[in-house]
Amino acid sequence: MGLFTLTARIIAALGQSPQRFPDSIGYETFSLLGASDRPGPIAFVFSVVTSDVGRMTFHVLVGSAAWIYLAHVLGQRSAYPRVIFLATTLLGVTPQVIRYDVTILSESLSISFAVFACAATVHYTTSPSPRTRALWLAGITLCTLSRPTHIFLALACVLPFAFTFLRSRGRKIAPIGLFFVALLAFATLQIRNSSPMANLNMYTVLSSRVLSDDSRFSWFVANGFPATQEMRSATGYDYAEDLPPDVKAIVNLPTGQQPPALMRAGGVPVAEWVADSGLRTLTKYLVTHPSDTLTHAHSLMSPTLNPPNDDFLPLTNGPMLSRSLFFTWQAWMLLYCVGTTLLLLRQRTRRVGFAMITAFLVTAAVYLATVHTSGIEHPRHASTVAIVVRVLGLTSMALALQRFTSMRDAPDDDNA
Repeated sequence: MGLFTLTARIIAALGQSPQRFPDSIGYETFSLLGASDRPGPIAFVFSVVTSDVGRMTFHVLVGSAAWIYLAHVLGQRSAYPRVIFLATTLLGVTPQVIRYDVTILSESLSISFAVFACAATVHYTTSPSPRTRALWLAGITLCTLSRPTHIFLALACVLPFAFTFLRSRGRKIAPIGLFFVALLAFATLQIRNSSPMANLNMYTVLSSRVLSDDSRFSWFVANGFPATQEMRSATGYDYAEDLPPDVKAIVNLPTGQQPPALMRAGGVPVAEWVADSGLRTLTKYLVTHPSDTLTHAHSLMSPTLNPPNDDFLPLTNGPMLSRSLFFTWQAWMLLYCVGTTLLLLRQRTRRVGFAMITAFLVTAAVYLATVHTSGIEHPRHASTVAIVVRVLGLTSMALALQRFTSMRDAPDDDNA
Protein backbone atom coordinates (compact mmCIF):
# COMPACT_ATOMS: atom_id res chain seq x y z
CA MET A 1 0.00 0.00 0.00
CA GLY A 2 2.90 2.35 0.66
CA LEU A 3 4.13 1.82 -2.89
CA PHE A 4 0.60 2.49 -4.17
CA THR A 5 0.51 5.81 -2.29
CA LEU A 6 3.80 6.96 -3.75
CA THR A 7 2.92 5.74 -7.26
CA ALA A 8 -0.48 7.44 -7.27
CA ARG A 9 1.02 10.78 -6.31
CA ILE A 10 3.82 10.45 -8.84
CA ILE A 11 1.35 9.65 -11.64
CA ALA A 12 -0.79 12.69 -10.72
CA ALA A 13 2.24 15.01 -10.82
CA LEU A 14 4.47 13.34 -13.43
CA GLY A 15 4.99 15.42 -16.53
CA GLN A 16 2.88 18.32 -15.23
CA SER A 17 4.18 21.85 -15.29
CA PRO A 18 4.56 23.46 -11.86
CA GLN A 19 1.73 25.93 -11.46
CA ARG A 20 2.54 29.32 -10.07
CA PHE A 21 0.19 32.05 -8.87
CA PRO A 22 0.69 35.75 -8.04
CA ASP A 23 1.47 34.96 -4.41
CA SER A 24 3.81 32.04 -5.15
CA ILE A 25 6.81 34.35 -5.09
CA GLY A 26 6.08 35.21 -1.46
CA TYR A 27 7.11 31.71 -0.39
CA GLU A 28 10.58 31.93 -1.91
CA THR A 29 12.16 34.22 0.68
CA PHE A 30 12.81 32.82 4.12
CA SER A 31 13.81 34.77 7.21
CA LEU A 32 14.12 33.03 10.56
CA LEU A 33 13.66 36.11 12.74
CA GLY A 34 13.18 38.99 10.31
CA ALA A 35 10.23 40.21 8.26
CA SER A 36 8.89 37.95 5.54
CA ASP A 37 5.75 37.55 3.48
CA ARG A 38 5.19 34.01 4.73
CA PRO A 39 6.04 32.41 8.08
CA GLY A 40 7.14 28.89 8.76
CA PRO A 41 9.00 25.91 7.37
CA ILE A 42 7.38 26.06 3.93
CA ALA A 43 9.25 29.22 3.02
CA PHE A 44 12.42 27.55 4.30
CA VAL A 45 11.85 24.52 2.05
CA PHE A 46 11.22 26.73 -0.98
CA SER A 47 14.36 28.74 -0.24
CA VAL A 48 16.45 25.54 -0.15
CA VAL A 49 14.77 23.68 -3.02
CA THR A 50 15.04 26.41 -5.62
CA SER A 51 13.53 24.75 -8.71
CA ASP A 52 9.77 24.38 -9.12
CA VAL A 53 10.14 20.80 -10.34
CA GLY A 54 12.20 20.03 -7.26
CA ARG A 55 9.49 21.54 -5.07
CA MET A 56 6.84 19.38 -6.75
CA THR A 57 9.00 16.33 -6.14
CA PHE A 58 9.43 17.31 -2.50
CA HIS A 59 5.64 17.67 -2.17
CA VAL A 60 5.14 14.15 -3.51
CA LEU A 61 7.79 12.56 -1.30
CA VAL A 62 6.83 14.31 1.93
CA GLY A 63 3.11 13.80 1.34
CA SER A 64 3.56 10.11 0.59
CA ALA A 65 5.73 9.62 3.68
CA ALA A 66 3.19 11.34 5.94
CA TRP A 67 0.25 9.23 4.75
CA ILE A 68 2.22 5.98 4.81
CA TYR A 69 3.25 6.77 8.39
CA LEU A 70 -0.38 7.46 9.35
CA ALA A 71 -1.57 4.24 7.70
CA HIS A 72 1.12 2.25 9.50
CA VAL A 73 0.35 3.73 12.91
CA LEU A 74 -3.42 3.32 12.63
CA GLY A 75 -3.28 -0.13 11.04
CA GLN A 76 -0.91 -1.42 13.70
CA ARG A 77 -3.27 -0.33 16.47
CA SER A 78 -6.52 -1.64 15.01
CA ALA A 79 -8.17 -5.03 15.14
CA TYR A 80 -8.64 -4.69 11.38
CA PRO A 81 -5.22 -3.52 10.15
CA ARG A 82 -5.74 -4.26 6.46
CA VAL A 83 -9.07 -2.42 6.34
CA ILE A 84 -7.68 0.61 8.16
CA PHE A 85 -4.51 0.62 6.08
CA LEU A 86 -6.56 0.49 2.87
CA ALA A 87 -8.95 3.25 4.01
CA THR A 88 -6.07 5.51 5.03
CA THR A 89 -4.23 4.87 1.77
CA LEU A 90 -7.25 5.65 -0.40
CA LEU A 91 -8.05 8.83 1.54
CA GLY A 92 -4.43 9.93 1.19
CA VAL A 93 -4.47 9.77 -2.62
CA THR A 94 -7.85 11.41 -3.26
CA PRO A 95 -7.72 14.45 -5.59
CA GLN A 96 -8.65 16.78 -2.74
CA VAL A 97 -5.36 15.81 -1.07
CA ILE A 98 -2.81 15.32 -3.84
CA ARG A 99 -3.92 17.89 -6.40
CA TYR A 100 -1.93 20.58 -4.57
CA ASP A 101 1.37 18.80 -5.27
CA VAL A 102 1.73 20.71 -8.55
CA THR A 103 1.30 24.16 -6.97
CA ILE A 104 4.02 26.47 -5.72
CA LEU A 105 1.92 27.35 -2.68
CA SER A 106 1.65 26.18 0.93
CA GLU A 107 -1.24 23.72 0.71
CA SER A 108 0.60 20.50 -0.15
CA LEU A 109 3.16 20.75 2.66
CA SER A 110 0.64 22.20 5.12
CA ILE A 111 -1.59 19.16 4.60
CA SER A 112 1.35 16.75 4.85
CA PHE A 113 2.67 18.33 8.05
CA ALA A 114 -0.82 18.17 9.62
CA VAL A 115 -1.17 14.48 8.71
CA PHE A 116 2.32 13.82 10.10
CA ALA A 117 1.37 15.61 13.34
CA CYS A 118 -1.79 13.51 13.67
CA ALA A 119 0.10 10.26 13.09
CA ALA A 120 2.89 11.21 15.49
CA THR A 121 0.37 12.19 18.18
CA VAL A 122 -1.33 8.79 17.98
CA HIS A 123 2.04 7.05 17.94
CA TYR A 124 3.31 8.87 21.03
CA THR A 125 0.02 8.70 22.94
CA THR A 126 -0.33 4.94 22.50
CA SER A 127 3.37 3.97 22.58
CA PRO A 128 5.36 6.57 24.52
CA SER A 129 9.12 6.40 24.07
CA PRO A 130 11.95 8.88 23.43
CA ARG A 131 11.73 8.20 19.69
CA THR A 132 7.96 8.66 19.43
CA ARG A 133 8.23 11.80 21.58
CA ALA A 134 10.79 13.23 19.16
CA LEU A 135 8.51 12.47 16.21
CA TRP A 136 5.59 14.06 18.03
CA LEU A 137 7.48 17.25 18.82
CA ALA A 138 8.68 17.47 15.21
CA GLY A 139 5.15 16.99 13.87
CA ILE A 140 3.63 19.58 16.21
CA THR A 141 6.37 22.08 15.34
CA LEU A 142 6.06 21.69 11.57
CA CYS A 143 2.26 21.84 11.67
CA THR A 144 2.18 24.86 14.00
CA LEU A 145 4.55 26.90 11.86
CA SER A 146 3.07 25.97 8.48
CA ARG A 147 0.15 28.42 8.71
CA PRO A 148 -0.52 31.35 11.07
CA THR A 149 -3.90 29.95 12.17
CA HIS A 150 -2.21 26.74 13.35
CA ILE A 151 -0.88 28.64 16.35
CA PHE A 152 -3.87 27.19 18.24
CA LEU A 153 -2.08 23.84 18.14
CA ALA A 154 0.88 25.20 20.10
CA LEU A 155 -1.51 26.96 22.49
CA ALA A 156 -3.36 23.69 23.15
CA CYS A 157 -0.05 21.98 23.93
CA VAL A 158 0.99 24.74 26.34
CA LEU A 159 -2.23 24.84 28.38
CA PRO A 160 -1.94 21.55 30.33
CA PHE A 161 1.66 22.29 31.32
CA ALA A 162 0.71 25.85 32.28
CA PHE A 163 -2.15 24.49 34.42
CA THR A 164 0.21 22.07 36.19
CA PHE A 165 2.75 24.86 36.72
CA LEU A 166 0.15 27.19 38.26
CA ARG A 167 -1.45 24.46 40.38
CA SER A 168 1.95 23.56 41.83
CA ARG A 169 2.67 27.26 42.45
CA GLY A 170 5.68 27.14 40.20
CA ARG A 171 7.28 24.03 41.68
CA LYS A 172 6.65 21.74 38.69
CA ILE A 173 8.30 22.82 35.45
CA ALA A 174 8.29 20.21 32.71
CA PRO A 175 11.03 20.58 30.07
CA ILE A 176 8.56 19.60 27.36
CA GLY A 177 6.28 22.38 28.61
CA LEU A 178 9.11 24.88 28.17
CA PHE A 179 9.54 23.57 24.63
CA PHE A 180 5.91 24.35 23.81
CA VAL A 181 6.14 27.79 25.41
CA ALA A 182 9.15 28.51 23.19
CA LEU A 183 7.26 27.17 20.15
CA LEU A 184 4.26 29.37 20.93
CA ALA A 185 6.50 32.42 21.34
CA PHE A 186 8.32 31.68 18.10
CA ALA A 187 5.06 31.14 16.21
CA THR A 188 3.78 34.47 17.54
CA LEU A 189 6.99 36.17 16.40
CA GLN A 190 6.66 34.62 12.94
CA ILE A 191 3.10 35.90 12.65
CA ARG A 192 4.17 39.39 13.66
CA ASN A 193 7.00 39.31 11.13
CA SER A 194 4.57 38.34 8.37
CA SER A 195 2.26 41.29 9.07
CA PRO A 196 2.11 42.41 5.39
CA MET A 197 0.07 39.31 4.52
CA ALA A 198 -2.07 39.74 7.64
CA ASN A 199 -2.76 43.36 6.64
CA LEU A 200 -3.75 42.29 3.13
CA ASN A 201 -6.10 39.64 4.53
CA MET A 202 -7.66 42.23 6.82
CA TYR A 203 -8.44 44.43 3.82
CA THR A 204 -10.15 41.51 2.07
CA VAL A 205 -12.23 40.81 5.19
CA LEU A 206 -13.24 44.46 5.44
CA SER A 207 -14.18 44.55 1.76
CA SER A 208 -16.16 41.33 1.74
CA ARG A 209 -17.73 41.29 5.20
CA VAL A 210 -17.80 44.79 6.68
CA LEU A 211 -18.36 47.30 3.90
CA SER A 212 -21.18 45.21 2.46
CA ASP A 213 -23.22 44.96 5.68
CA ASP A 214 -24.84 47.94 7.41
CA SER A 215 -24.77 46.56 10.95
CA ARG A 216 -21.17 45.37 10.78
CA PHE A 217 -20.09 48.61 9.14
CA SER A 218 -21.74 50.68 11.88
CA TRP A 219 -20.16 48.55 14.63
CA PHE A 220 -16.67 48.81 13.17
CA VAL A 221 -16.99 52.57 12.69
CA ALA A 222 -18.20 52.91 16.29
CA ASN A 223 -15.12 50.96 17.36
CA GLY A 224 -12.58 53.14 15.60
CA PHE A 225 -12.64 52.05 11.94
CA PRO A 226 -11.98 55.38 10.11
CA ALA A 227 -14.35 54.65 7.23
CA THR A 228 -16.81 56.84 5.38
CA GLN A 229 -19.97 55.94 3.47
CA GLU A 230 -18.14 56.77 0.24
CA MET A 231 -15.61 54.01 0.89
CA ARG A 232 -18.32 51.37 0.71
CA SER A 233 -18.30 51.58 -3.06
CA ALA A 234 -14.60 50.67 -3.19
CA THR A 235 -14.92 47.10 -4.43
CA GLY A 236 -12.61 44.96 -6.52
CA TYR A 237 -8.86 45.38 -6.89
CA ASP A 238 -6.40 48.00 -8.13
CA TYR A 239 -2.94 47.60 -9.63
CA ALA A 240 -0.04 47.63 -7.20
CA GLU A 241 1.69 50.45 -9.09
CA ASP A 242 -1.37 52.68 -8.61
CA LEU A 243 -1.28 52.44 -4.81
CA PRO A 244 -0.25 55.76 -3.22
CA PRO A 245 3.33 55.60 -1.88
CA ASP A 246 2.34 56.70 1.64
CA VAL A 247 -0.22 53.88 1.88
CA LYS A 248 2.20 51.37 0.36
CA ALA A 249 4.80 52.27 2.99
CA ILE A 250 2.37 51.42 5.80
CA VAL A 251 0.73 48.22 4.55
CA ASN A 252 3.91 46.93 2.88
CA LEU A 253 2.00 45.06 0.17
CA PRO A 254 3.33 41.48 -0.20
CA THR A 255 5.27 40.70 -3.35
CA GLY A 256 3.09 39.64 -6.26
CA GLN A 257 -0.20 40.74 -4.66
CA GLN A 258 -2.68 43.25 -6.02
CA PRO A 259 -4.23 45.70 -3.53
CA PRO A 260 -7.98 45.75 -2.82
CA ALA A 261 -9.55 49.04 -3.94
CA LEU A 262 -10.20 49.83 -0.27
CA MET A 263 -6.46 50.41 0.22
CA ARG A 264 -6.55 53.36 -2.15
CA ALA A 265 -9.96 54.63 -1.05
CA GLY A 266 -9.16 54.39 2.66
CA GLY A 267 -5.79 56.05 2.33
CA VAL A 268 -3.42 56.50 5.24
CA PRO A 269 -6.08 56.55 8.04
CA VAL A 270 -7.41 53.09 7.15
CA ALA A 271 -3.90 51.75 6.51
CA GLU A 272 -2.76 52.85 9.97
CA TRP A 273 -5.91 51.42 11.57
CA VAL A 274 -5.46 48.06 9.81
CA ALA A 275 -1.82 47.83 10.92
CA ASP A 276 -2.43 48.93 14.51
CA SER A 277 -5.96 47.84 15.44
CA GLY A 278 -7.43 45.73 12.65
CA LEU A 279 -6.96 42.22 14.01
CA ARG A 280 -7.72 43.25 17.58
CA THR A 281 -10.99 44.92 16.53
CA LEU A 282 -11.99 41.95 14.34
CA THR A 283 -11.35 39.57 17.23
CA LYS A 284 -13.46 41.73 19.52
CA TYR A 285 -16.31 41.67 17.00
CA LEU A 286 -16.14 37.89 16.60
CA VAL A 287 -16.19 37.33 20.36
CA THR A 288 -19.02 39.80 21.06
CA HIS A 289 -21.15 38.61 18.13
CA PRO A 290 -21.10 34.82 18.48
CA SER A 291 -24.28 34.31 16.47
CA ASP A 292 -22.90 36.12 13.42
CA THR A 293 -19.52 34.43 13.88
CA LEU A 294 -20.99 30.93 13.90
CA THR A 295 -23.51 31.70 11.15
CA HIS A 296 -20.75 32.84 8.79
CA ALA A 297 -18.61 29.81 9.62
CA HIS A 298 -21.58 27.49 9.10
CA SER A 299 -22.40 29.06 5.73
CA LEU A 300 -18.89 28.22 4.52
CA MET A 301 -18.77 24.64 5.79
CA SER A 302 -20.17 23.07 2.65
CA PRO A 303 -17.96 24.89 0.11
CA THR A 304 -14.83 24.50 2.24
CA LEU A 305 -15.15 21.10 3.91
CA ASN A 306 -17.01 19.50 0.99
CA PRO A 307 -15.58 21.42 -2.00
CA PRO A 308 -17.89 20.56 -4.93
CA ASN A 309 -15.19 21.02 -7.57
CA ASP A 310 -11.78 22.55 -8.13
CA ASP A 311 -12.82 25.69 -9.99
CA PHE A 312 -11.65 27.94 -7.16
CA LEU A 313 -8.05 27.01 -8.01
CA PRO A 314 -7.80 25.48 -11.49
CA LEU A 315 -4.92 23.01 -11.65
CA THR A 316 -3.65 20.48 -14.16
CA ASN A 317 -2.91 17.04 -12.75
CA GLY A 318 -2.41 13.61 -14.21
CA PRO A 319 -4.86 10.70 -13.64
CA MET A 320 -6.36 10.58 -10.15
CA LEU A 321 -8.96 8.55 -8.26
CA SER A 322 -12.59 9.60 -7.98
CA ARG A 323 -13.33 12.64 -5.84
CA SER A 324 -16.20 10.70 -4.26
CA LEU A 325 -13.74 8.69 -2.11
CA PHE A 326 -13.25 11.83 -0.04
CA PHE A 327 -16.87 11.47 1.17
CA THR A 328 -18.57 14.27 3.13
CA TRP A 329 -17.29 15.87 6.30
CA GLN A 330 -20.61 14.97 7.97
CA ALA A 331 -19.97 11.25 7.40
CA TRP A 332 -16.47 11.52 8.84
CA MET A 333 -17.75 13.47 11.84
CA LEU A 334 -20.28 10.73 12.50
CA LEU A 335 -17.44 8.20 12.54
CA TYR A 336 -15.47 10.52 14.81
CA CYS A 337 -18.34 10.82 17.31
CA VAL A 338 -18.94 7.06 17.38
CA GLY A 339 -15.26 6.24 17.69
CA THR A 340 -14.53 8.86 20.34
CA THR A 341 -17.56 7.77 22.39
CA LEU A 342 -16.32 4.18 22.36
CA LEU A 343 -12.88 5.34 23.46
CA LEU A 344 -14.34 7.34 26.35
CA LEU A 345 -16.53 4.45 27.51
CA ARG A 346 -13.51 2.18 28.08
CA GLN A 347 -11.27 3.08 30.97
CA ARG A 348 -8.12 1.85 29.25
CA THR A 349 -8.73 4.08 26.20
CA ARG A 350 -10.21 7.12 27.96
CA ARG A 351 -6.94 9.03 27.78
CA VAL A 352 -6.87 8.58 24.03
CA GLY A 353 -10.52 9.64 23.82
CA PHE A 354 -9.74 12.92 25.58
CA ALA A 355 -6.84 13.41 23.17
CA MET A 356 -9.30 13.02 20.26
CA ILE A 357 -11.58 15.64 21.81
CA THR A 358 -8.65 18.04 22.17
CA ALA A 359 -7.69 17.44 18.54
CA PHE A 360 -11.23 18.26 17.45
CA LEU A 361 -11.34 21.48 19.49
CA VAL A 362 -8.02 22.61 18.01
CA THR A 363 -9.28 21.83 14.51
CA ALA A 364 -12.48 23.80 15.14
CA ALA A 365 -10.49 26.79 16.42
CA VAL A 366 -8.23 26.70 13.37
CA TYR A 367 -11.26 26.53 11.08
CA LEU A 368 -12.97 29.51 12.73
CA ALA A 369 -9.78 31.55 12.54
CA THR A 370 -9.28 30.55 8.90
CA VAL A 371 -12.70 31.54 7.60
CA HIS A 372 -12.84 34.78 9.59
CA THR A 373 -9.36 36.14 8.81
CA SER A 374 -9.53 35.56 5.07
CA GLY A 375 -12.02 37.26 2.80
CA ILE A 376 -11.36 35.17 -0.32
CA GLU A 377 -10.37 31.66 -1.46
CA HIS A 378 -11.87 29.97 1.59
CA PRO A 379 -11.84 26.46 0.03
CA ARG A 380 -8.08 26.64 -0.50
CA HIS A 381 -7.30 28.18 2.86
CA ALA A 382 -9.44 25.58 4.67
CA SER A 383 -8.14 22.59 2.72
CA THR A 384 -5.94 21.40 5.59
CA VAL A 385 -8.87 21.53 8.01
CA ALA A 386 -11.07 19.60 5.58
CA ILE A 387 -8.51 16.80 5.45
CA VAL A 388 -7.82 16.78 9.20
CA VAL A 389 -11.56 16.35 9.81
CA ARG A 390 -11.40 13.14 7.78
CA VAL A 391 -8.23 12.00 9.53
CA LEU A 392 -9.89 12.50 12.92
CA GLY A 393 -12.86 10.37 11.88
CA LEU A 394 -10.61 7.62 10.57
CA THR A 395 -8.30 7.76 13.60
CA SER A 396 -11.07 7.59 16.20
CA MET A 397 -12.61 4.53 14.56
CA ALA A 398 -9.25 2.79 14.08
CA LEU A 399 -8.41 3.25 17.76
CA ALA A 400 -11.90 2.28 18.91
CA LEU A 401 -11.67 -0.95 16.90
CA GLN A 402 -8.41 -1.87 18.52
CA ARG A 403 -7.13 -5.22 19.61
CA PHE A 404 -8.46 -6.37 22.96
CA THR A 405 -5.35 -5.25 24.78
CA SER A 406 -4.33 -2.19 26.69
CA MET A 407 -3.40 0.77 24.53
CA ARG A 408 0.00 0.74 26.19
CA ASP A 409 0.40 -2.88 25.15
CA ALA A 410 -0.16 -2.09 21.48
CA PRO A 411 2.90 -3.12 19.46
CA ASP A 412 5.40 -0.33 18.99
CA ASP A 413 7.58 0.12 15.94
CA ASP A 414 10.63 -0.29 18.17
CA ASN A 415 9.67 -3.93 18.75
CA ALA A 416 7.79 -4.66 15.54
